[in-house]
Amino acid sequence: MRRLAPLLAVLAGALLWSAASAAAATPVAWCGTDRWTANRTPDVDTGSAYRIHVVYAIPSDGQDRFGTVASQIATDVGAIDEWWRGQDSSRTPRFDLFAFPSCTSQFGRLDIGFARLPRPASAYANLDLLALSADLNAFGPPAVKNVVYYDGPVLNADVCGTTGYLAEQSGGPFGFAFVWLRAADCEVDVGSGRLTAEVAAHELVHNLGAVQRPAPHHCADPQSDGHVCDSRNDLLFPYVSSGATIANAVLDVGRDDYYGHSGSWWDVQDSPWLMHLPLFPLTVAVDGSGGSISGDVGDVSCPPACSAQLETGTKVTLRPAGGFFKGWSGACTGPGACVLTMDAARSVTASFGPGAFALAVRVSGRGLVRSTPGGIACSTSCSHAFAASSIVRLTAKPSKGYRFTGWSGACRGTKACAVTLDAAKSVRAGFRKRA
Repeated sequence: MRRLAPLLAVLAGALLWSAASAAAATPVAWCGTDRWTANRTPDVDTGSAYRIHVVYAIPSDGQDRFGTVASQIATDVGAIDEWWRGQDSSRTPRFDLFAFPSCTSQFGRLDIGFARLPRPASAYANLDLLALSADLNAFGPPAVKNVVYYDGPVLNADVCGTTGYLAEQSGGPFGFAFVWLRAADCEVDVGSGRLTAEVAAHELVHNLGAVQRPAPHHCADPQSDGHVCDSRNDLLFPYVSSGATIANAVLDVGRDDYYGHSGSWWDVQDSPWLMHLPLFPLTVAVDGSGGSISGDVGDVSCPPACSAQLETGTKVTLRPAGGFFKGWSGACTGPGACVLTMDAARSVTASFGPGAFALAVRVSGRGLVRSTPGGIACSTSCSHAFAASSIVRLTAKPSKGYRFTGWSGACRGTKACAVTLDAAKSVRAGFRKRA
């Protein structure tokens, strides 16, 4: 829970934070056009099933401001991501993204759900988290956490945000973190990347499992349980000052309480809901026709989806399908599946060709040419299509009074002929009458 601290009680901090917060967040235009009442699929896959979903919720009798607020929420989420990467260059929250057509901005693709709740505002005004969580269960499957922007009146006007789930150990399996958009005393500034963005990040970190009681700076005051009290600049300090901004918050001052610490209690840095950076590009190309490539992560299904951004350490398996697969080149070679670890940018090419090639035989003189496997048995000229890359063996049997003089074309000499069909080929067998 994040309360707005009285201005006079933290005057120095408020002035410091206000002075540093002149620059607003870069505006993000949300690319969606619809109100979706569940998680959009397929997700933009970076290599993990864990997701942090965002929901805009209103009571049954509430005013719908989704069309305006969606881009503001996307702007704040972009500011949270930028701030987090500045605090830890190896991690950032794994916000749920959806591939809206023609959307070029990362957080323009934010999957923002819409919920018109079944009860009126009076049912939720006392911050009834059980009722809210139950009525939002469509957004609460395993491996998904939700940051809910609730746009309805609340009685606790100085409570800016609340977390509906705090895991004792590992921050899971799921939960709801609430941002109260109608908390009258909280200077709600959604879309500026400042105070409301800090509140959202604060509640999300609670939902990821912070702060455990063994932490050295865990607040002694029961009213501030789950927070740290060593610094007003800490993201998980229990009060936020007027004029605060996420840009001036610190993700665990001293790194000794809940993030990147060396203690035995749960560390949010280990949360599976945090993406491991950097992201590396995977590029797949298909050479030839008749085949395609599919991947087990990264939304790769080439064509048409022939690229993905995958987080470092992700293992991805690419498999050919359809047509005749000739093999890989680039980061993988040879036939079969391509298995990659994304510890750098990777690029592969899958080559496909015809599924069969013709082997043509012409006989000169009198004799018979047969093939193994079967398909050719002729004494003049014939041809047969064999599977690409197969090996076809030809034997020559002269007619009575004739002798075999040798092969020409794809085979030479007088011994058995073995032809590898990596292309269409032809062979000539010569027979001559005995003297």
